[in-house]
Amino acid sequence: MSRIYVGVDVSKYKFDACVKNDDNDLLIKHRTYDQSMDGMDRFIHDIEATKTDGSDNIIIGLESTGIYHRNLMGYMLKFGYNVREFNPIEIYGLRKGRIRKTKTDRIDAEVITNAIKLDAMENTERYLQNEEHMRMRELGLIYNRLTEKSAKLKTELRSALTVLCPGYDILFTDVLGKSSKEILRRSIKHTKLFEISEQEIEQILRKNFMRGSSVQDLPRKILETFEKSTLPQYYRESLIVDVRFTLDQHDLLKKQISQLESRMERVMREIDPISLSIPGIGSVTCAIILGTLGNVKRFHNSSAVVAYAGLDPIVHQSGKSVNLTGHISKRGNKYLRKSLCNAAIVAIRHNPVIKKKYADLRKRGKPHLVALTACARKLLMIIYSVEKNQKRFYVPKHILNE
Repeated sequence: MSRIYVGVDVSKYKFDACVKNDDNDLLIKHRTYDQSMDGMDRFIHDIEATKTDGSDNIIIGLESTGIYHRNLMGYMLKFGYNVREFNPIEIYGLRKGRIRKTKTDRIDAEVITNAIKLDAMENTERYLQNEEHMRMRELGLIYNRLTEKSAKLKTELRSALTVLCPGYDILFTDVLGKSSKEILRRSIKHTKLFEISEQEIEQILRKNFMRGSSVQDLPRKILETFEKSTLPQYYRESLIVDVRFTLDQHDLLKKQISQLESRMERVMREIDPISLSIPGIGSVTCAIILGTLGNVKRFHNSSAVVAYAGLDPIVHQSGKSVNLTGHISKRGNKYLRKSLCNAAIVAIRHNPVIKKKYADLRKRGKPHLVALTACARKLLMIIYSVEKNQKRFYVPKHILNE
């Protein structure tokens, strides 16, 4: 069975296609289509017309372009086409291999076509996309976007408080925690700025702090930051508005994140991936990791999936000289690395395999972050193994017997 390779360069309003066969013959040198249903239907008609045999296998390659390629990719999957999503770094490397520096959409489409041909020789399972992974990925992207906005709000609030009441932000681990927010709402008003008593502050702290925790002299320190404020009068109104708006935005984001987490948990119960059998992997984390990875069978081995996450070490080798920098490449998806590191923190406490890995590394004198990164890598390899083999996680006997 012969193959037909279709390279597509996608932009906001259009996409350009180039089609070749196994013999590297150009079946369609260059053709442009609109980013619309009519344009996609015309595209399907044209690539189907290139078939010389009804059994020809069409493989479509797209460069990941943020959001612009998603509709076309989903439409192709809907009609049962094999679709490969390329990392822009891969295409950039192939494009740089050309002698001429000219860059056009036509040339990019042909470069992607050549990339598909090279890639298909190595791994035909790269094209096994499914709606479950796409669904998890889209929910994960929204979750990451909301959490980033929340983190940005915290930075903005700290900046405003540095001017409004210097020293306040360092008194709290989380300046957007329950206690801090309630104190700020009561004390920062247009009519009555900083009019709050030490007793009121203590009452708020005792209500929100964990039972048994001592507030000690924290109320007095908070009050001192208010009393020693040197805020200019002309700056007062704008900063008060800024702080109150930031608190309101954070409340809305927190509510949206909670609703999204509930939705993600419901989706994961429906999909029920086998990775949920791994201690340390929760529903939200699992959705982000699996959604980012896609079908794990598209990776040759565990080393490939580790490299995809950017958790592989940087190596410089020339002749007999080999230099291991000790740093990870960070060339992969940052959200995937973040989720794996967060999951590793939990797994160190609840997963015997990861717990042993962390303990062994610390005994050898490795710093916490180095050991944590190694545990994140180990956790990713476990996820890859259980998903590829579709076998539930189990703790080896030699670890259980220790």
